[in-house]
Parts: sequence; structure tokens; C-alpha cells
Amino acid sequence: MQEVHIDRLVLKLSGLTEDEGRRLAMKVSEGLAAADIPNAAVENPGALRLDLRASPREQSDVDSLAHHIVSGIVRELSRSA
Repeated sequence: MQEVHIDRLVLKLSGLTEDEGRRLAMKVSEGLAAADIPNAAVENPGALRLDLRASPREQSDVDSLAHHIVSGIVRELSRSA
């Protein structure tokens, strides 16, 4: 299993409670841990900066928002591989 180390992940969010923010962080970390990340992205790490915009449905549901964030990160890692 490949390892990816994320030194810093900053999410600028509004409208979430503290508990929802914690749940979101946990779901994002679990989603990234389970994601199929290309070996080339793991072997050639770099910095990513993403500007993801969530739909109203995603914004109102922590699970959907976490999936949107994980998908965006994995998609960008795949492009950079």
C-alpha cells in the first residue's frame, strides 16, 4: 500500500458547526486513505492548490461535501502524476 503524507490541508468553509467541521475532516482523511492514488503522484509529491466549489446539495451534507473534496484532490493528484 502506498503512503501519502499531507503536511497541511486547509479548508475555508462557512455554515458548518464545529462538530460538522470535525466530521468533515475525519471523512476527508478516511476518503483519502481509501482512495486509489496513482503511484506517480505518490513518487513525485508536490504542492497542490485547489479551488473547489460545492453545489448547494453538497454544502448541506457533510458526506457529500467530503466526497467532493476527496474527488477533487484525487483528480488533481492524477493530473499531476
